[in-house]
Amino acid sequence: MCLAMPGKIVKIEGDDATVEYPGQTRIARIMDGEYAVGDYVFVSAQIIVQKIPDEEALKSLKAWETVFENEDKGVDDA
Repeated sequence: MCLAMPGKIVKIEGDDATVEYPGQTRIARIMDGEYAVGDYVFVSAQIIVQKIPDEEALKSLKAWETVFENEDKGVDDA
């Protein structure tokens, strides 16, 4: 199972998109599909694989934020 964090496209140059995540920015390749600055996407192996609806991406980012907060507090679900 893969747990992906959505990123937001902040810049596009040719087939390369700059994708912003909490705390970092990465470059990903646009191989197929139409994308625009502001789109939320999933990236795998530095390739954009899927556009994510804003509402879904924001819910996912909120869930990731909770994971990071719990990790910082030393909370362990195991």
